[in-house]
Formats: sequence, C-alpha cells, structure tokens
Amino acid sequence: MATVALVLTSAGAIAYAGLQLRHERAYRAVDNLEKQLSFFLSDNFVAVRSRLAESRLDGTGLRPWTVDDPPVSAFEVLDFYEHLSLLVKKGHLDVYDVWHTFYEWAQPVYVDMQPLIENEESAYAEHYKDLQRMVRRMDEIQMAKMQTQKGEHWALWTPERIIEHYQYELQASGRPRRIRRRHQTQVTATRLKDDARGE
Repeated sequence: MATVALVLTSAGAIAYAGLQLRHERAYRAVDNLEKQLSFFLSDNFVAVRSRLAESRLDGTGLRPWTVDDPPVSAFEVLDFYEHLSLLVKKGHLDVYDVWHTFYEWAQPVYVDMQPLIENEESAYAEHYKDLQRMVRRMDEIQMAKMQTQKGEHWALWTPERIIEHYQYELQASGRPRRIRRRHQTQVTATRLKDDARGE
C-alpha cells in the first residue's frame, strides 16, 4: 500500500512539474514576443522599414530589381524575420503568436522579396531557409482563418497590395494597423474564392 501511494505521489509530482514547465515556457514565449515587438516598433527599426518602403516605391509602382542586384535595404528587415523564425524553430516563440503579431508586415515584404529568398540562383536562399518554413506555417494559419485552402502564399498579396503596404509604412511611422486586419482578410478570402470560380 505504501509503495502504491509513493508511486502515485511521484506521478503527481512529475505531472505537476510538467505543467509548471509548460507554463514557464508559455510565459517566456510571451516575454520574448513582447521584446521582439518592442524592437520592431522602435524608432531605429521603423526607420529601417521606412527606408525599405522608400527604396521599393518609384511613384508609379514597385521599382524593378533582380536577384543579382537586390535592394540593400531589404536585408535588415528580412534578417529580423529570419531571427523570429530561428526563435520559433528553437521553441522560444510560438508560430501562432508570431502570425498574430507580425504576419501583416512580414507577408508583403516576403512576397516582394520572394526571388531573393527562394530562388535557387539567389546567394541568400540558404540563409533564409528558416524564414521560408515559418512563412509557410503562417500562410497555413492565414488560409485556415480564411476558411480556404486555395491559392499560394504569394497570392495573398498582389503587387497593388504590396504597394499599399509600403505606402502605409511611410505614412503610419510604424503604428500597428490592427483595425485593418479583419477587412484585409475578408477581401483576400473573397478574391481567392472568385479566382477559384474563375471569375
């Protein structure tokens, strides 16, 4: 009887310790997310994002660029997202939290810079492998939120919407645009459904 009680007590202690560990990891993930968001919204990084927006817009649309001659200002922004993806990979951030906090900023830049990130001829494709994986996972979350599996990740952001994103970066000085998220999701979902029907 004493042995059974000891086993049950030990099992309970192990379960409690596991629960405490999960809570601690969740707390650390939130703390890490807040630190990354603070950096993202800092004056220095807002200036970095603004420089990228300025370099990509030419007044009539997006400036052309090639894999051999990419916009230099893109690297600081992409490296930040690559850092986030490493934290996700190591379990220090939750991918859903990153989607919820950064997707609307990361996705248009990713699609705009997609050849630099994914093209086999790009010297940087290997460097951004973790970013590729994280964006794919965030795309899956976005698709699920839109209740459709149609389209690819670049279909979520047309050139017009990428231009709108960069214009917003210049006008808003880094302020979040939470109010716009629901509307943009609904517009994207409608467009994808129309595309699927051939309209």
